[in-house]
Formats: sequence, structure tokens, C-alpha cells
Amino acid sequence: MRPTSHLARTHSEQEIFLLFTNPLSKSGTSVEYQGLDNVFQQNSHWLVIHRDGDLSAPPPQSIADSLYSFEIGSPLGGMMHLPEKLHLGVGDKGIIGRRVSVMTGSTQRPLTLAEGVVGWN
Repeated sequence: MRPTSHLARTHSEQEIFLLFTNPLSKSGTSVEYQGLDNVFQQNSHWLVIHRDGDLSAPPPQSIADSLYSFEIGSPLGGMMHLPEKLHLGVGDKGIIGRRVSVMTGSTQRPLTLAEGVVGWN
């Protein structure tokens, strides 16, 4: 993910990495992150996985329009655990190829801090 102009003005412009895994020993999905430490020291944030993969599309009008959204607090150690198990594939409910954003502000008028497309590695 790359910082948007809002985040680039207030933080370093380093890339942000998210690694999604579905551990066999737990329910839900684990998310490991790099480059978000300073972001989480402010306000409430959401990890939003959109229904499309179009980075040229305008910012969403509401988080409710997304495929998945999770409020995130201050995860420790670069790791957080989502309660829902995400489909780590392509198609229907899969997250591969979808736009992903870190957002802040109200759920009705969110501000996008960083954005990218979920890939497969």
C-alpha cells in the first residue's frame, strides 16, 4: 500500500505492507503489518477491503459500501487478528485483486490514509 497525500504530509512516505494469513490453529485471519506504527498512534482506524480493485476510483462515500471492514486499534508487535476468516483467493468473496485502504475519521465521512491492491505472494 502507498500513503495517500494526507498521510504523506504527516508521516514518512514509506510503503505499507499487509500480510494476510489464515492460521490453522485459530479461527479468523491474522494480519501482519509493516510501516503503520505511527499511523495507529492517532484516532480510530479501519482496514477496508473494497468490492473493486480500481485505484483510480474516487474514495468511498461510506465504509458500509465495502466488502469487508474492520475497526483497528493499536495492534502490538506488528500483528492483529481479525475475527472473520477471509477468503484468501480470487472471485466472489476472495480478497485477491481488491482495493484495500487504511481509513480514519467517521464511518460516514472516512479519510483514506493509505491504499493499494491485495496481491498474492
